[in-house]
Amino acid sequence: MCEFCIRHGEGQAWYLNARNYSSDLLSDLARRDFIAGFYENVIRAGNRQVTLLEKTILRGLDLPAFVRHKVSEGMKERHFGQVLPLEETEKVLAMASSVTRVACGCKWAKEKKEGRYCYGLIARPPAWIDLVDMDFFGSPEVARMEHLGHAEAMAAIRDADEQGFVHSVWTFHTPFIGAICNCEKSYCLALRSVLNMKAPAMFRAEFVAAVDAGACSGCRACIERCPFGAIVFDVAAGAASIDRTKCYGCGVCRPACSQGAITLGERRADPVAAALW
Repeated sequence: MCEFCIRHGEGQAWYLNARNYSSDLLSDLARRDFIAGFYENVIRAGNRQVTLLEKTILRGLDLPAFVRHKVSEGMKERHFGQVLPLEETEKVLAMASSVTRVACGCKWAKEKKEGRYCYGLIARPPAWIDLVDMDFFGSPEVARMEHLGHAEAMAAIRDADEQGFVHSVWTFHTPFIGAICNCEKSYCLALRSVLNMKAPAMFRAEFVAAVDAGACSGCRACIERCPFGAIVFDVAAGAASIDRTKCYGCGVCRPACSQGAITLGERRADPVAAALW
């Protein structure tokens, strides 16, 4: 299990521990201030920082290991996530007392376009509205918040899954769980940190993918879908194959497979992937 499961999970996945959604955690003033300034910090500061680091990498320089470690450890205390396959995302939504859909700060920061891929999981709807000022998103239409029923939210997330968006659950001052995100690697700050800067901003899922070579048609659609570059084509076998050292267990490769040849298994039971988070 991941580090957060040991520290905050009480014997299970940390994101399934009801105490991590509690109103008592939300009432902490430092946490409330963090939530209030979260979107503004991401858009006005975080994006500039990531852009600078990406430019450094494009110039052929890599971040020193101690810098990557420091960035990740700091995020674990404030705002860290874990990748979830669709099934686990549904479990998280079922635990939330309310769901509020908002515009994605990452997409707005990079493209100045609205994308409603973020779902706030707050103890009661007024808490999210009272804490966050979204006016800087550019227009009242973009800044508005939508309160959704669980079924409506899950339907939207299933649609995102079909499109290949990676699902993840996030803390707002750990261990309080505040949001589910659905991310695409062209704009997502977390995915870009992982893929471009090699600075982990989230844990891998508790699962890892596998391909049934006998069922695989060799169409390679899953290879194009995988945002982590974890799927390759095995010419000798005539089938796709999972590089378990790269797989994040998001499961978004599965909808691309018309043969149903891809499944998810528990990471901790896999001898290659068990220690990779």
